[in-house]
Amino acid sequence: MKARANVLFVFLVMIALSLPPAAKAGEIDLMPYAAADLTEVLGYTAEEAEAFVFERREGGEVAFWHPDHPDWVYTVFIDRKTGQISGTTPFDTGYVRYRGENTVRELMRIVREKGWFAAWDREAQAELFDLLNKENIRISTELLFAESAATAAHGFFESCYGPEFGWPEALSGLFRSVLKENGLEWEAENIHHPGIRRASSPETTGSVRTVTLFEGEAPEELEPLFGDPRLAGWRCLGGASILFDWTRSGKDTPANYSGYGLAAFEKDGRRMLLQLAVINDEWRIFPLGENALIQTGDILVTYDGMQASLAVEYPSGHGTEAFYLAPTANAKSVYCTIKAYERLDADTGDAVWIPVSPGDMPTWKWEKTPKEPECARFPHQLGAAPIGDLPTTLEEVLQYGYPGLPGNCVLADGVNFRTGTSSRSRSHGMLEPGVIIPVLEVLPGDPNPWIRTRLGSLEGYVAANYTSLDGRIPSLVTPQTVAKAKKEFTLMRGTGWLDPAVGAFPAGTLMHVVFEDGDWLYVDVPRGEMTWLMDMEGSFGYVRKSDVFTASSVCQLEWMDE
Repeated sequence: MKARANVLFVFLVMIALSLPPAAKAGEIDLMPYAAADLTEVLGYTAEEAEAFVFERREGGEVAFWHPDHPDWVYTVFIDRKTGQISGTTPFDTGYVRYRGENTVRELMRIVREKGWFAAWDREAQAELFDLLNKENIRISTELLFAESAATAAHGFFESCYGPEFGWPEALSGLFRSVLKENGLEWEAENIHHPGIRRASSPETTGSVRTVTLFEGEAPEELEPLFGDPRLAGWRCLGGASILFDWTRSGKDTPANYSGYGLAAFEKDGRRMLLQLAVINDEWRIFPLGENALIQTGDILVTYDGMQASLAVEYPSGHGTEAFYLAPTANAKSVYCTIKAYERLDADTGDAVWIPVSPGDMPTWKWEKTPKEPECARFPHQLGAAPIGDLPTTLEEVLQYGYPGLPGNCVLADGVNFRTGTSSRSRSHGMLEPGVIIPVLEVLPGDPNPWIRTRLGSLEGYVAANYTSLDGRIPSLVTPQTVAKAKKEFTLMRGTGWLDPAVGAFPAGTLMHVVFEDGDWLYVDVPRGEMTWLMDMEGSFGYVRKSDVFTASSVCQLEWMDE
């Protein structure tokens, strides 16, 4: 990563002064632009800028550096493709939330004037958090829990520039100069912190975010939940929770508190993950199951401040594998989605990022290849399929289909199952995300084609752009609802009095919900073991909502009473 120190960026001030595409490098004198960049874009004072050395190079490019640091070289040049004035900075890390050198340099001046790193305490921490919050800079986990000034300084740099893994040598040198200036020495901390750690920071929403990390023991507020009889014999390995306090925000909110979290447990060599959620101002727990965790190796449930995400990490001697996760709780369901997989190799500097949810980006420079897909084909819901089956290389992603998806079938994502090829056609119902539909025929449409399909005795049409047809990757963020029979029931072919029965099934029968229809659910009862995918040869039919429990996952259903 550090070999990629100077990567192209467009100076924000000069972007408005873009040149005609036909402009040649030698036609414009870039020296004035370089001088202006120092104060207008890069945040140096006029006095600091006076000391810089400027050098004209081939093609009209201008390089400039401070004489105290001749290896920290900036450049300005004309981009031959766009005709814009562009340049490089020695401090570029590719951090997607980088606020710019001007902002960071001003923050460093304030930190120096206040003497926060020279005398780090709770007051300095609170003032620095307020300052970063005003600039919309995410506070790294390291800074959030920093007890020493050196750790705070390192956490500050990570908050501004992203993780040290992606720092170029110039940025590492700048960090070392800050340590020297404040008489500090920094060493990387152990990733494990047995016990309970808790820290709070203000949010731009007006709430206060409190992050709690725990290993080997449970926080007081979670102890009663972890004493649940269903957890008998299970030992808490650790976890992380986030609580938002709205009581002092002055905003009209539905609850005083909102929050979420994750906790890992172990029993007889098996691991299970629990989801934590604040519902009606109280913590509750929901199982995510054994599929949610890799069952071997070191493990750490934590919070990544730069990603603003909970994560499960699997450290090794060479680096770390991590799964970034998004627990969600709403009025309908509680579930946890997989945002992305990350692998960092500290020895080689190699990094891998496999997004599962569209739009999620790493905190280090990600140079995508033209063939790289937007995200992996894998069920978004954590625990639906074994997490170890998720593709972890680009080659696997390019070749990988949804695990277990039958041939000539596609996945649908919250789309109407209609009786005709028109958005005005009557709908059987809105298909649940993750419903499998066989492709009987693809018909032209305006603007998108339609898929003719059959689910049980019902035949209809689905808009193809809401499916995985032709390699599309539907969002599938909301999980497909599953159900369990409260008592013996009869599966019906329709909802009318004279409709025939499909068959009788015992209490405890598990099924996938295909769509809702008033007081009824159209379901698929699998022939054998229930998996995250529907059984296309299973029994399809209608069951009354009142006759079943519904949940986001089978493991949640297993916790429910008969």
